[in-house]
Amino acid sequence: MPNLPSAVTPPPSLRATVFQGEWPRIPSEPGEVPEGTFGPANATLISGPSEIVLIDAGHLKKDVESLGDLIESTGKTLTTIYVTHDHADHYLGIGPLLERFPGAKAVTLPSVLASMRETWEAQRAQWKMFFGDRCVEHGPMPEELVGNTLFVDGYEVEIIEVPQADIHPTSIVHVPELDLVVAGDGIYNEIHPMLALGTPDEWKDWLRTIDIVEALKPRMIVAGHRRPDSDDRAVEAMISQTRSYIKDFAAAYEASTTIEELIGTMMAKYPTHGNFWSLQVSAAAALARRSDEG
Repeated sequence: MPNLPSAVTPPPSLRATVFQGEWPRIPSEPGEVPEGTFGPANATLISGPSEIVLIDAGHLKKDVESLGDLIESTGKTLTTIYVTHDHADHYLGIGPLLERFPGAKAVTLPSVLASMRETWEAQRAQWKMFFGDRCVEHGPMPEELVGNTLFVDGYEVEIIEVPQADIHPTSIVHVPELDLVVAGDGIYNEIHPMLALGTPDEWKDWLRTIDIVEALKPRMIVAGHRRPDSDDRAVEAMISQTRSYIKDFAAAYEASTTIEELIGTMMAKYPTHGNFWSLQVSAAAALARRSDEG
């Protein structure tokens, strides 16, 4: 009997590829921030047979160059860069990428674009202080997104505005064909979440965002920041840990009288989480705000 060729599984029509940036150090600034590291930033390529939509764009020159190399290596057309929220580590890369791929466009929600216009100069100064010449210069802003759906070779990429993440306005991206959520900074993956920029009421709103992500029943979540060895398919762990971390931080905030006490409580509960700097900044900011309000 002749040997029959084995069945070959065709490549998927749609796929998600995660690019993770480096883990950069931040110098200390007297009265500003402690020395530490900034959480590695992720960008996600949603690619079909011929097209790519990129979710978030990085911020460090070397990372953005490598991200561009990855896109180019696919031989596919970058049509759109979508920015999930107004933080420079998610949008600075759009300038060099649009220069390299001039047929593409960068878009974001109208509410996010309005926020970017308000914070542009402040973030320019902050990123210069943090990263100096390592980061991309502030360049073009994205355009307003019309509607709430992008397409990759006909497949829908849904843009969902959510109540809160580390800041608001903010959004997540849902790709039904892949059971994928690109969570911006709404979900963290084994990294200390940045709670410095919100109030206790806004932390509660963040829990509502987590509920929205969970209700989508994803099989894969790309967190805006994750440990390099974390698993994008550890969905239940990511959701439960981000939810419990926010609740535990809120409780520790109420019970703690010093920054050290708040940090100690959280480290005891989450000893393997990466980017201790985020916890330091969050604890200091939260207690300083409470003191100012007191």
